[in-house]
Amino acid sequence: MLKRWSILAVIALALAFVGGEQKARAEGEEWVGKRAPDFSMVDVDGKPLKLADFAGKKVVWINFWGLRCGPCVRELPALQKLYSDFQKKGLVIIGVNTDGVDGAFVKKQFAERPDLKGAAVTFPLMPDVDFKVIDAYGLMGAPLNVMIDKKGIIRYRHEGYEDGDEVKYAKVLEKLIAE
Repeated sequence: MLKRWSILAVIALALAFVGGEQKARAEGEEWVGKRAPDFSMVDVDGKPLKLADFAGKKVVWINFWGLRCGPCVRELPALQKLYSDFQKKGLVIIGVNTDGVDGAFVKKQFAERPDLKGAAVTFPLMPDVDFKVIDAYGLMGAPLNVMIDKKGIIRYRHEGYEDGDEVKYAKVLEKLIAE
């Protein structure tokens, strides 16, 4: 009898785990298909940028990243490579810093830190000092990548980074740019 209860308990735990995993996946997917929240920011060089300016013209990829986030910093060279490959085809990447620091601090870090210098980032880097864009996009963990089609609709959202994610990113970009 005890063995039967043990088996039932294991089955119940497994079902709860699968249900929780599906719920977590669904929470990230709740953004896909919705209009991207608009924003206006100023990059680390003082240049203004507004998401709405890209509507109908470009695929926009927002990368939320942090200076102290190992996966975020490791991902930057891969993002730069994809930016170089797809920029002329209609892609813009916007790197939104999640540390709450100003543009001068971010710029200084890129000038001094070998890991950031080595990434050779050329896409716009935007400090979100007041966390307005971070809050608008529901950031829970970094890095967070959000891809927005030319109509302003969120089509892809991915949290975290593992080597090889860039292959998945490239496939999504090819599809969005072709539309």
